[in-house]
Amino acid sequence: MTFTLLYIRLRQLQREVNGLGIYLIFFIGACIFLQYYFYRQFSNEKQAWYPVLLLAIVCLFIQYKRKDKSFIYKHLAYPYLQEFAEYAALTLPFAISSVFTKNWYCYPVLLVLLGIIPLVKPMAAKHTYFKNLSSFIPAVNVEWISGIRKNMIPVISLYLVAACTCWLHIVPLFFLWMLTMVFCSFQLESEPLQMLREGNYPAGIYIMRKMKTAVMYIVMLYAPLLVINAVINSNDMLLDILFIFAQVSIICFTICLKYAVYKPGRILTGNNIPLAIVSMGSAIPYFLPVPALLSVSYFYKASKHLKQYLDD
Repeated sequence: MTFTLLYIRLRQLQREVNGLGIYLIFFIGACIFLQYYFYRQFSNEKQAWYPVLLLAIVCLFIQYKRKDKSFIYKHLAYPYLQEFAEYAALTLPFAISSVFTKNWYCYPVLLVLLGIIPLVKPMAAKHTYFKNLSSFIPAVNVEWISGIRKNMIPVISLYLVAACTCWLHIVPLFFLWMLTMVFCSFQLESEPLQMLREGNYPAGIYIMRKMKTAVMYIVMLYAPLLVINAVINSNDMLLDILFIFAQVSIICFTICLKYAVYKPGRILTGNNIPLAIVSMGSAIPYFLPVPALLSVSYFYKASKHLKQYLDD
């Protein structure tokens, strides 16, 4: 049996890694630290299940949002095993350390959870919600309008749960982080060329405007909940500040990544791998420099790439 999907993902990852340049050092450092962080969590009997839950949720989110399900089932042999192998390979570097601790059984449990995830059907939008959403969000931000309409239930549910738990330690940050991942998924579909050229903005200015809009929405939504959390849990004030900067960094990285490989009207499914890796790092506020530095690197790549479409 040939794991074609794993081969495709490996080639995509190699292409992204080759384009990192000097930032590859930070990428490797982030991966090593994450592995150590997960090992420490697995070694703690009270917290051993947290990384299992985190990894399973990340894979479930990818499954829920993936657009290549039809391709996999029509063109690849053993589609279920192809998807399971993809999730197992994605989580292996971070979860394998559990077998060297007294909580070794966490890894088999994770594999069982990963075996269930391919059975989950990706989300299919059957209804159009908030038809007048453009009255509140400018039409130029079409990715936000389309993304909110398609993901109304996850967006509202995650935000409400975060609001209801904002008095707890850490808990609301987890749900807001998941909400950030939903917002990042809005960037997986490229706008048409006509919309890209509307306004005749230079490539760099166009990307900066997209990032400014995303940052504004993130801050407007998250700031009230984080302020409440910081007031109630005064020891978490620094953590809350680092958290919001981490989320701003990851959304900016996602936008830069999108336009670095932009193709008009295409769904950029290949972006899932680097986004998934960086998003796991963004769950730890102390990893703020990693997505921020990657955003700078990809900003210049995106600006250069967009020039061929904007006729700068």
